[in-house]
Amino acid sequence: MENYIGKIVSPFDENESIDFVRLSISNERIEIEFSSNKTYYGIIKTIIGVFNGFGRVTLVNCQNIGTSSGAGADVRKFSADYLFKGEFIKNPESFYFDRVSIEMTGLLDWTKISTINNNLFTDRKLTIEDTDIIEIYNSDNFSIEIFSSNEINYKIENNQITIKENVGLKIKSSNGDINIWDYLDLIGELKKILFILSNKSTKIDSTNFYKENKKPVTLYWIGNNSLGSPSPMNPRIKFEDIKPNLNNIIHNWFEKEDLHISIELILEKSINTKLSDENYFLNNCFSIETFHRRFKNYKLFNKDEFKEIKKGILDSIQETNIKELISNNLAHINEPNFRKRLLDFQSDFSKILPKELNTEEYITKIVKSRNYLVHRSSTKKVFNKLDMYYASIFIETVIKINVYRVLGVNEDLIEKLLAETGLTVKGFYDTIKRKQVEK
Repeated sequence: MENYIGKIVSPFDENESIDFVRLSISNERIEIEFSSNKTYYGIIKTIIGVFNGFGRVTLVNCQNIGTSSGAGADVRKFSADYLFKGEFIKNPESFYFDRVSIEMTGLLDWTKISTINNNLFTDRKLTIEDTDIIEIYNSDNFSIEIFSSNEINYKIENNQITIKENVGLKIKSSNGDINIWDYLDLIGELKKILFILSNKSTKIDSTNFYKENKKPVTLYWIGNNSLGSPSPMNPRIKFEDIKPNLNNIIHNWFEKEDLHISIELILEKSINTKLSDENYFLNNCFSIETFHRRFKNYKLFNKDEFKEIKKGILDSIQETNIKELISNNLAHINEPNFRKRLLDFQSDFSKILPKELNTEEYITKIVKSRNYLVHRSSTKKVFNKLDMYYASIFIETVIKINVYRVLGVNEDLIEKLLAETGLTVKGFYDTIKRKQVEK
């Protein structure tokens, strides 16, 4: 948590200023405290101010979160969703930049792009070399580049030099400037696709906006946090394996928005670590059903033929309420049920499930367990708590693998990921079962 003292333009009267304002910043919280006898409980769009050792700031979407009484006046505490450092931005909707850069530690770990040539043990020499900027996406509206950076700090009193390197993404407008919120939407979508592909942290170390001939504007917001903690049991694709195809993969991610719903459902466990195993399992069942409906859906019977059959059934019913009831029940009867949807992924399940498990029987247990949680039906052939957790992981893996297919990942690589992930998950499962037996 960083703390600064400064002054702001009063959120209650733009002709007044308030001194001795305390600003507290972290990725989790942006807060200001100041003395005022005035009260306001709505959302204040922007508050601008200047803080010692920090500079100009704009706080966006500010809300009163607390009041305490002092000797001379009440102390108001406001939280903000965003803080822009370096510029007064009174109307973010009409503020545009030509590019934004984000630095992300997980990108360094994934890409292995390094500017440091370390020969300390052989030549007692360490050098920093330039690396090529890699364009990974280009469209009519914007392009995305991967770049490397380094920061050198000197501490003369300790005879210490520290070099920090990082890798980032630069989003550049191709046809006029892009609005702040549009950039943030793009950053959010890129974090999702990078998390799904790399299984690395998406924590952002810095977010800087640029406009020609102007100083950068730095953003502090909760979006700097990682989408979640990478799981050792999730599939992960090496950067070099998809580097030549990243433009097509990212294009498909932006174009095929129906993918996003399935991904957001399976990401909830990463974001919300307190999500119960039952809800984790149900989320993944809903996710794979949603994916199938949008990308593999089919009708059980010929559409026109079924339409005639449905019309004949409804025409034979005189009672209006019963006709409406039957019509509602027939609405989705020509679509596959959950079991048939899962069977469409049977080949993928068979490659990641342990060899001793029968794939069809396992799919039946998934269906029975899902029905039990939703309808509290029979407990026969329902997973226990541990097996339900691992069933969730298997379902999640199948979803991700099929998302890779839709994005355009090479099928040979997908087959390799299925085999590797299956062995990894089985290893974790066997270890836990062995520990349970030992107890």
